[in-house]
Amino acid sequence: MSAGADGRASLTRVEAEVRAAALRVEHVEVELDLLGDALPTFGSRTVIRFASDVDTTFVDFAGEELLSATLNGRPLDLATWQRARIPLTGLQADNVLEVEGRMAYSSDGEGLHRHVDPADGQTYLYAMSFLDAAPRWFACFDQPDLKARYAFTVTAPPAWTVLGNGPAVAEGEGRWRIEPAHPLSTYFTTLVAGPYASVWGEHDGIPLGLHIRASLRAELEAQAPDMLAVTAASFDYYHRLFGIRYPFGEYHQAFVPDFNAGAMENPGCVTFRDGYVPRGRVTRTERATRAGTIAHEMAHQWFGDLVTMRWWDDLWLNESFAEYLAHRCCTEATSYALWPEFGILRKDWGSVADQSPSTHPVAGNAAPDAAAALQNFDGISYAKGAAVLRQLAAHVGDDVFLAGLRDYMNRHAYGNATFGDLLDAWTGAGAQDLPVWAGAWLSTTGMDTLDVEHTDAGVRLVAMAPAGGEARPHTVQVGLVDETGGLTVLDAVDVGTEPSAVVPVAAPAVLVTPDATDLAWAKVRFGTDGWERVLAALPGLQDETASVVVWNAVRDAVRDATLDPAFALRVVEAALPTSGSEIVCASVLGFALDQLAGVYAPVAERAGRAERVRAVAWRLLRSAPLGSDRQLVAFRQAVRSEADPERLRAWYSGRDLPEGVEPDPELVWSVVERWSALQTGTDLLEDALAHDSSASGQVHAARARARRPDPAAKEAAFRLLVEPSSAGAYELYATGEGFWAVGQEELTAPYVARYFGEIGRTAAFREGWALGQVATQAFPRTAADEQTLRLADDALRTDLAAQVGRAVTDGTDRLRRAVESLRKWS
Repeated sequence: MSAGADGRASLTRVEAEVRAAALRVEHVEVELDLLGDALPTFGSRTVIRFASDVDTTFVDFAGEELLSATLNGRPLDLATWQRARIPLTGLQADNVLEVEGRMAYSSDGEGLHRHVDPADGQTYLYAMSFLDAAPRWFACFDQPDLKARYAFTVTAPPAWTVLGNGPAVAEGEGRWRIEPAHPLSTYFTTLVAGPYASVWGEHDGIPLGLHIRASLRAELEAQAPDMLAVTAASFDYYHRLFGIRYPFGEYHQAFVPDFNAGAMENPGCVTFRDGYVPRGRVTRTERATRAGTIAHEMAHQWFGDLVTMRWWDDLWLNESFAEYLAHRCCTEATSYALWPEFGILRKDWGSVADQSPSTHPVAGNAAPDAAAALQNFDGISYAKGAAVLRQLAAHVGDDVFLAGLRDYMNRHAYGNATFGDLLDAWTGAGAQDLPVWAGAWLSTTGMDTLDVEHTDAGVRLVAMAPAGGEARPHTVQVGLVDETGGLTVLDAVDVGTEPSAVVPVAAPAVLVTPDATDLAWAKVRFGTDGWERVLAALPGLQDETASVVVWNAVRDAVRDATLDPAFALRVVEAALPTSGSEIVCASVLGFALDQLAGVYAPVAERAGRAERVRAVAWRLLRSAPLGSDRQLVAFRQAVRSEADPERLRAWYSGRDLPEGVEPDPELVWSVVERWSALQTGTDLLEDALAHDSSASGQVHAARARARRPDPAAKEAAFRLLVEPSSAGAYELYATGEGFWAVGQEELTAPYVARYFGEIGRTAAFREGWALGQVATQAFPRTAADEQTLRLADDALRTDLAAQVGRAVTDGTDRLRRAVESLRKWS
């Protein structure tokens, strides 16, 4: 017996290339003993059959205990297990490796995660193997280009549901066998096990299953028809699009607790965060967002699962394509038109990432190891990549775009490929000059700026590259907004390779927008007097897509310190109440409250600006039809900005609510969280938790505790963030979210220096996603001053773990932008 490994070594690209060239993994048999689920560990035995052209390599094993390891019948020295690797020497042409150990259940959403539902005390398990977490639940050669055939044998309580990458066949009481039909990469192997509630269906011969923990059965059953309809429509769409039938047999979608990502594309068994099955009322916008995620993960079954990247620097191929295809699928095949959502949420997310110091090219990042690759799993890999692919489809034509994609799928099915292979497929389909296009868009960083100049001949459209960058081609459609709010969209024009283009304009316009159809990946501006024109035109502009472009420009200019946040708030007050889009209203109200009335406002003015945002929310609420989604969206923001604790107490008790608003568990908790931020009492929090002790209730309670303006509460919350604890990942994230509350700047001031001094040490007891996410959520985002920037810069000069360093880098950039704005406009 050997004790736990001393740290983990991140697999390097060089190591992966050497191992891939030398090994051919034929079959992996995994046996899991999940009985005694109250124990901190579970039994895992793996038998790997592989061929080798070398004498020496290593296998990945990140267990708690290594009980035995034999190679071709020869016992291995267990003491050689170091940094989650077992050295293998004396390899033969054909080999059998057996590894048995005790693996630790996780509480951070990676490896085999265990969740005990507070609602009923039942245990739920799921495996998350991305990006390098598979060795936390079984021994394997953990890299994407060593695909293998798998078989899983699972022993668990007989009453449990057991799911995986293939059909789970019962072999006796409490024993199941899962044999996926095709080779898999380690990073998308999974297991879902527990007393899950299920809804079953079938479409086009494909068995369908939806699963969630039993305490959310009613919510799943109520929302299942919509999810199954989106699933069926997406299958039909992708079958037509790819020309290849779904290859992985059954299709399960499991909504699991404490999930870090939105979802994970495990073939045949996709895992989602259970927040996609909300408690209480579900707005159409929320259903649309869920539909986009369902379509995104299904697209991965082809792009990512059927054909898999060779190394992590092509991660963008998976995510950009799934992002692009999901929005296309939902818009064309379901009742949810998602391109406005892509613009107002996803593109804004990506543009922030692309303008930060941590920006990186979409493709060709040459990640030296898996840990570095994880840092590029961001809005650039998703949103920018998808926006660029949308441009490419328009550039080469849909027929060429899809023909190349189908050829790529057929050539590399069940194997691995690179971006170069995809370019070859598109070129073979008739695309021209793709290396030039790829060099301009995929190998560069930063955003161009598209602006307009009014001339006697019309409008001059101007493209400016970022500092130090080269011009990139843009094909855009200029839009003219007249005095009634009507929009005229002109013919497409090319700009970028030439610095400007003159667009004839037949009639005067209140506002000229360079990108009325939101196809460009660029910062948009409106001329020397453009912001006054925006203030005049945006209240009447009813075209949702064009308004998304304008709102994104407002947000970007505030972050660039080229637009006074006080003026931006005037635009919100004038234009948002007339917007017809719920998703725009929700997104812009959130920006106004968190940014314009938060970090971009002088501390002394924050309360006054928040009151103005609250007034906008109430204008939206009062003008909305009773019981409508619009009314609910507005009331949610009104709650977040309410300053009267007694009014919040009344709402909590169900009194004085606006007609048409019905409280549900999530709305009740939002009231409790806001009430907790305004005074030091705990009676509402304790009462809410007594009535709702569910996992979601526990997370809300953690956020509410962290928001309390009480020194002892702040100290307890901070210690939770920077010290080891048994708290679940979601409770840690919520604690970070709640800690830095606007209006509590004096109370939290001592913790600014403590954050920078202590957050780096959390790498000693956290890893992966949780390490970076806690560091991100706990960043002192309300402390916009020079002293905080000095502390941040000092911290960045120390040796921080990659995930913490990325969190501090990005948080510091956001704060630096706010400080620059305050310096300029205050």
